[in-house]
Amino acid sequence: MMNAIAVADLHGNLLLYELLLRVVDHWKIASVFIAGDLAPSAVDSSLSDDWDAGVSVTQRHFYTDILIPLLESFLANHRQTHVYAITGNDDRRCNEFLLRDFDQRSANFHLVNERLVPLHDAKRIRAFFPSDVPELGVAGYPYVPLGGSLIMDWVKAEDRVGLVPPGMDPCMDIDQSGIITEACPVRTTIADDLADFGRFLERAGRSRGEPYDPRMTIHLFHAPPYNTPLDQTGPQGHYDGLRRPDHIGSSAIRRFIERVHPHLVVCGHCHEAVVLGSYKAIVGETPCINPGSQPHIDVLSVVQFDPYEPTEMKQFFINAR
Repeated sequence: MMNAIAVADLHGNLLLYELLLRVVDHWKIASVFIAGDLAPSAVDSSLSDDWDAGVSVTQRHFYTDILIPLLESFLANHRQTHVYAITGNDDRRCNEFLLRDFDQRSANFHLVNERLVPLHDAKRIRAFFPSDVPELGVAGYPYVPLGGSLIMDWVKAEDRVGLVPPGMDPCMDIDQSGIITEACPVRTTIADDLADFGRFLERAGRSRGEPYDPRMTIHLFHAPPYNTPLDQTGPQGHYDGLRRPDHIGSSAIRRFIERVHPHLVVCGHCHEAVVLGSYKAIVGETPCINPGSQPHIDVLSVVQFDPYEPTEMKQFFINAR
């Protein structure tokens, strides 16, 4: 049953969100996974003249006036559909509370930032013997490594070594290298968090006591695993005579996947990987997906798959116009 779909990096494109919901309706989709960068990163000049404040205000209005009402109306009439989402590095942390509030009042929308929730899949709900269908969970991790963005809300160093990409001041602290709209409660590295992801989710305090088993959990990461088809980007040129890497993913996330073998990984962040690399890869034993993103040309990039047999999947590009 290929009744799940994954998208990423819609960046506030309303045409793509509306098309996504039409696809969900026509294809009878039970589970929708959105792997970050939900809101627009451009400024609505009618709301603010200041770029920094303007992005936060624009995103706040997008959530309150557009995205949340759109999803609320749709899910009210599609009670067998569940949406699982994380934020991405272009989404401002100061507005995360709006999505958390929507999660609290909606039975079908799940913000899984630093959180583990059960998968509410129709296959298990409708099974004559539900115990014959595996219980899967969904966990989310929105953080990405340094590089390529001024927004530091969802950025962490890979590990304690603290290496930075070529072209950045190696002595600069994350807190000094960009814009932070709301401080992270505890400053850790990606490797720290993933060393024992179950404990990390417990410490975050946003789950409901579900047991964490990576082999039975669909993981939403905004950053893709490093040096795979999923994080392939265009040629980055040279800096100080050294060739910049053409991969922008997370090495800590890749080591995590190879170590614990999650059931499935859905990621985003690298829009062009679907063209330059691939939308799917096997990392260790784990199938991984990056649907890619083309919001600039109003094309929805979507992967359809079976959450219980995630090697069964297809990629679609659908023009919103």
